[in-house]
Amino acid sequence: MIVRDVRLARTGDATVLSARCKIRKLGWDTVYYSVENAAQSADVYNDASPFATSLLLPSMKQGEDLIIRGSISQQLYKGMHAVMQEVLDWNLGFKPIEIKVDEVAADTNTPHRTAVFFSGGVDSFYTYLKHKNDPVEADRVDTFILVNGFDIDRRNRQLWNRTLRNITAIAAAEKVDLVVAKSNIYGLVEPIVEWDYSHGGCLAAVGLFLRGAFRQVYIASTLSAEEQSEQIPLGTSLALDGHWSAESISFVHDGTEATRLNKVLWQIAQSPIALEHLRVCYKNEDGAYNCGKCDKCLRTMTSLYIAGVLEKSETFPHHIDPALVAAIPTITLRGDGSFHNENLRGLQEKNLAPELQEAIRASLESTIIVKNSPIINIMEKIRYLDHVYTGGYVRSVLAPLFGRRFS
Repeated sequence: MIVRDVRLARTGDATVLSARCKIRKLGWDTVYYSVENAAQSADVYNDASPFATSLLLPSMKQGEDLIIRGSISQQLYKGMHAVMQEVLDWNLGFKPIEIKVDEVAADTNTPHRTAVFFSGGVDSFYTYLKHKNDPVEADRVDTFILVNGFDIDRRNRQLWNRTLRNITAIAAAEKVDLVVAKSNIYGLVEPIVEWDYSHGGCLAAVGLFLRGAFRQVYIASTLSAEEQSEQIPLGTSLALDGHWSAESISFVHDGTEATRLNKVLWQIAQSPIALEHLRVCYKNEDGAYNCGKCDKCLRTMTSLYIAGVLEKSETFPHHIDPALVAAIPTITLRGDGSFHNENLRGLQEKNLAPELQEAIRASLESTIIVKNSPIINIMEKIRYLDHVYTGGYVRSVLAPLFGRRFS
């Protein structure tokens, strides 16, 4: 893969770092990272580092050298080789490549602020609340970074607008700054490398883009340290995140002392603002902020129920339908088994809801091992070929017929 023509442009209130990138077999794409607040333009750092981190795993998946026609951080260059070795140890089809860069240079700026990538979910809320009153002043979170184009489908403007309003309200209430960044990288790399694996480098890219302002950025953990040692690897982890750091910015993988249920028990359940605004849903069925029917909603509702605060939550239904829980199979790739098992243990320890316990057991018994599913592998191959050779033309034609329409 090739990165060239890196340029920083300020147009009106927007500050955009872009590059022409050879990602697909046919054609070139313009990849960008941007902020729209003019006051945040000084936060931006002008080099190719964001494109290097976001394209490392896709290059390894393709078995293509990553060629950077520009400059990246010297420390990051070393760290990317460490990331590569960790990813090769996953044994998931990634290949060793060469990282060829025109220039490596040490950052010379000295930012002082501390941020957290904040989506309003359990993990990011936990990390924020944990560090809200950190005894070490330099480790206290003073900024939320919200990214448009990552965990919310870019076509789903309704969910994005509601999420932005809620997180703006949280930031105002908590007296922290909010930086809203935007990127199109998701749609360019996800057909090549599943987002579960590639999102760590893309999050780091946003932080590196903003490293004119931040000396430290927290990346909230999905799994505890023990779970990370037992589960299928994810794109953010203790083993990876620190290696994306540059001279002026450190990425900290945070929250591994707690399981998902513990995060709810220790922080979320104690926080009125978290109970008022918590968001975990990715389906947004019928325009609901949290649909209350998908796997993530049901798991989170169960944890809130165990903590005794489900009825206090303002963004979830206050009733869990055991039939819905039983009908949703456990997906191994996302660590669902860990989340279900700890919820089951929590219910058992408190002698709560026998029918819900049975429903969780039923879900666990219908486990889907994603990587061993022939149908999913075939669909991934078709999507990949469509992406790299036609730029997603086939998908764009079929999506209105078979996919969901977003308002």
